Amino acid sequence: MPNARNSEICQHTKDSIANAAVDLLLLDADLSVSLLCRQAGVSRNAFYRNFDSIEEVVGYYLRSRWIRYASSLPDRRDLLDSPGRYLIIYIYGQRPLLRSLRQKQMLGVLEEMFLEVLGPDKGTPPSLRYHRNGMAFLIYGLVRTMIENDFTETPEEVFQLMDSVSGK
Repeated sequence: MPNARNSEICQHTKDSIANAAVDLLLLDADLSVSLLCRQAGVSRNAFYRNFDSIEEVVGYYLRSRWIRYASSLPDRRDLLDSPGRYLIIYIYGQRPLLRSLRQKQMLGVLEEMFLEVLGPDKGTPPSLRYHRNGMAFLIYGLVRTMIENDFTETPEEVFQLMDSVSGK
């Protein structure tokens, strides 16, 4: 049976490592596991007990912040109706980190996050899997374009562009 105290410690360690990774990325540091462990105040063993790579740490940070953001929405029915819109708004709020990830060629973690958040679950029927994967990659493509354009458009401007293309 899992020990609640151990779970809290593990969660705290993961958060410490993730926050340290983002701090270092925002400082444009050459990120390494050793530097990350020093910054987070944890051992390399603690790092590898919780993560396999720095990319996994960044993915954990983005997902945990997304969960926090989504949980803070006043009406979660809106989130269920258009999760892609809210994901774009959330990502826009992470601009400094995403610029750093682009510079360090680490944007693959973002693709994984989009598939996890918007993609199909294991039990999704095949016909719906195509739809869910397609939507995940469509929204991911919009966000990648926003990143490549260095966020010159706000999410609202992107939504307006998409609505004008789709004839809404």
